[in-house]
Amino acid sequence: MAARAFRGQTARAVDPAVALHASRPHRRTIIEVTYPAHRGRIGLRGSRAPLSWEHTTQPDRIDGDRCIFTVDVPEGETLELKLVRGEDAWAQGRNYTVHASDHLQLEPAFDRASVELLEPVTIATGETALTYQVMLPPSYGEQEAKRYPVLYAQDGQALWTTSPDPFGVWRLDETLNGLLELAVVQELIIVAIDTADRRLERLSPVADPKYGGGEAGAHLRAIIDVLKPAIDGAYHTRPGREDTGVMGSSMGGLFSFYAAWTRPDLFGKAICLSSSFWWGNRAVIRAVEAAPSPLPVLYLDSGAALHPDEPNASAHDGFHHTRAMHRALVRVGYTPADLHRLTFPGQSHNAASWAARISIPLQLLFPPTPVREAEALTRGA
Repeated sequence: MAARAFRGQTARAVDPAVALHASRPHRRTIIEVTYPAHRGRIGLRGSRAPLSWEHTTQPDRIDGDRCIFTVDVPEGETLELKLVRGEDAWAQGRNYTVHASDHLQLEPAFDRASVELLEPVTIATGETALTYQVMLPPSYGEQEAKRYPVLYAQDGQALWTTSPDPFGVWRLDETLNGLLELAVVQELIIVAIDTADRRLERLSPVADPKYGGGEAGAHLRAIIDVLKPAIDGAYHTRPGREDTGVMGSSMGGLFSFYAAWTRPDLFGKAICLSSSFWWGNRAVIRAVEAAPSPLPVLYLDSGAALHPDEPNASAHDGFHHTRAMHRALVRVGYTPADLHRLTFPGQSHNAASWAARISIPLQLLFPPTPVREAEALTRGA
């Protein structure tokens, strides 16, 4: 049978995919941008109408430094977008992809794509002197009203691509640049404390029968009484415990645990890689079992030898000591929401291993602002 004609046109079969797309309800999707108004007008470009990559869409509403864009996206589909300042300055980082009814909150940077490492500073603390370097995130110089979480990191002499430590470096600046470009961590300030001098003594909470030490209390007081007030006074920080963390590996991991465990009112997070929990006949593990503390959020990890009879102690990376600490913490009330513990078979006790996995705790303890659900309004079919 011949196809029927309608008003002079030949009837055509309807593509089911096109019909399905047309029948989907459109959901209001919100892009909320905070950026200093005096630095330039913020616009939006994107991959589907009403946006385009060639023309800038202006905000639906402007309230001081806050711009609101609303775009209708078909349910079940996505929109790729990018912020622009003026007509020719694109925001740093990758394009964002949002789903229908997402509410995305952005605080972009346009002028700088990478972190900034400041010159080392030495500060007198009364008992000793601390040398430290501050790393600022890309938006720090632009987002004048924004405040940032702070991570106090031990072994600052080994953290950066430019660090001089002969035992290896973490290349933390490169890792952070990659994470920030993907927008999978918060922007944060890192204060890297040089602990090369008298390292064992300064980072050990108690004396060890073989190695001595036990001066971590003085090191912690220097951070709390002198360094942290100086950082909070000089930089745009969020000084509360929820936004203040400590980090380290090996003895630095042991110290970071000790700092958060004994002063959870100041340090709400601790990243402890390959921690030397064996120190002082496992004194810190026994202290956890004896006197539960308010619960800072903890990340513990270690490598592990591929074979149980491996003679090199470095290859075992204190795996069973970290497991013992994890058990002690679970016994005093920790749940998976506040305690992350990971093991990396084949990774040894060295800077290359810590460099390979530092991106994991940074994402776990400093996640980006979650995408919220916008008010679901159907705007036609």
